[in-house]
Amino acid sequence: MKSLFMTIAMAAALTACGHRASQQATETESTEFATDSIGLECEDSLASIKVSAEWPTSGNDTLVSSIRQYICEELAARPWQEGQPEVKMTDDGKELVETTVKEQYDQLAQMGNEARQEGYGYGMTMSSYVRVFILEETDRYITYLSNSEGFMGGAHGYATSTGITFSKKSGQKVGYHTKYNQQTEQFEIKEQTLFSNPKSDELALLIKEGVRSYFQEFEEGVMSDEQLQDMLIGVEDVNRIPLPQHAPLFTKEGLTFTYQQYEIAPYAAGMVNFTIPYSKIRPFLTLEAAALIDTP
Repeated sequence: MKSLFMTIAMAAALTACGHRASQQATETESTEFATDSIGLECEDSLASIKVSAEWPTSGNDTLVSSIRQYICEELAARPWQEGQPEVKMTDDGKELVETTVKEQYDQLAQMGNEARQEGYGYGMTMSSYVRVFILEETDRYITYLSNSEGFMGGAHGYATSTGITFSKKSGQKVGYHTKYNQQTEQFEIKEQTLFSNPKSDELALLIKEGVRSYFQEFEEGVMSDEQLQDMLIGVEDVNRIPLPQHAPLFTKEGLTFTYQQYEIAPYAAGMVNFTIPYSKIRPFLTLEAAALIDTP
């Protein structure tokens, strides 16, 4: 199935850890936004870890600080652990990547050893590949994408593709984050700066048609609402498909929505994703969000 998720290419097998080539940004007094591509990988028979990030080195102080915090949060996440991760802030991207690789390797190698001790882990390599990079950059915004995939035993691996858009002018995120409500068993949107009215009926219709377009590409004929309902899980009304757990992203083509595995569809459906052109989504944006695409 189509997806924004970009699989990190497998490198030749390694028996030790080592740095990938780094595109070092030239240190200048310019306030132009610049990054350093930092990567590290470590692999043996127990675990395979690859981590890379486009680390800001110069630019608007607020913007640089916001993106560094975002990268720290992304690299602190562990799909195999429950609860909120402990985020350690740093201004040293190289140290962050090195620490992430070491911690992930230690954790997954331990899991691999435990599996072998229980008699089922032989010939099975635990893995985690994380890449945080710039998906889109204009004179008004920068969109970062965080792709993660791996294997921890079981029937299949996991994959996620999330991101966020930053305003170059304010340095702040334009989007939202969600928090899971144990009582309602739903994700609730917090700090919403993207949509003027997230519960708009008209916006809900655009989302429904976007989801339909994703499945329609693989079906012949027009898919009815009933057929669309059958493709989904955890959605009671196709006219009220919830916003994605992670905020949609600003891209060249429009605002891109991505639902994670199992979020609204079975694993086999992949990550449901679609892009709504700015000409259609513009009326539903906040002034802050619209400023990222409006012409002067």
